Amino acid sequence: MTKQTFLRITCLLLVSSLVSCKPDIIPEELAVSPPVTVNGPIYTIVDQPPVFKGGQEALGLYIMQSVRYPADAQRDRIQGQVVVSFVVTSTGQIADANIKQGIGGSCDAEALRVIKGMPDWTPGQLNNKPVNVSTSLPLNFTLL
Repeated sequence: MTKQTFLRITCLLLVSSLVSCKPDIIPEELAVSPPVTVNGPIYTIVDQPPVFKGGQEALGLYIMQSVRYPADAQRDRIQGQVVVSFVVTSTGQIADANIKQGIGGSCDAEALRVIKGMPDWTPGQLNNKPVNVSTSLPLNFTLL
């Protein structure tokens, strides 16, 4: 079994915990959409939480395909979990992404890039109306 195959299998097994093991170099120019403005209150408890379109499996696949393990973090053997908090707006857009728990070595910046670049979600609902919802996602950086 090749190292690449082993990495892909490991990533697929760990999708439920949103792990990405695909090493690569972060491009110098990070194309990120302009910031989204949140209008109205932001909720943490709602009747229906926001959902990535396609569900958890699609979210895990998006993260696995998008995360590039930063070269400096690989070199310095930096590993761990980065937790990114963000708001899914009432229109499903991602806003106010920030690091809740970081590990450094460019992993924090990479996690933010991936979260900010996510496609729109299905917004959370309160009383059958779409609302802004604060949530967070862990991204694990693990060297094999």
